[in-house]
Amino acid sequence: MGEETKRHVVLPVWSERSSSCTLSVEGLIGRLQRVVRQARVQHPDLADYRLHDVHLRIEGGELRAVLDFRK
Repeated sequence: MGEETKRHVVLPVWSERSSSCTLSVEGLIGRLQRVVRQARVQHPDLADYRLHDVHLRIEGGELRAVLDFRK
């Protein structure tokens, strides 16, 4: 079996300083779609990778997405 290659990219999704305090589910999904597009623009080498998983974490008042890409 071939070895699976993994790449992780961490990008901000939402910040309490730059946005209102509420975020709807639809708003979160839209922001995540933009973050994935942004990751692919910033990392053109991800063209051959597929998005496998998304983890969300909060750090210092900022919601961050950890995007797990696999080849």
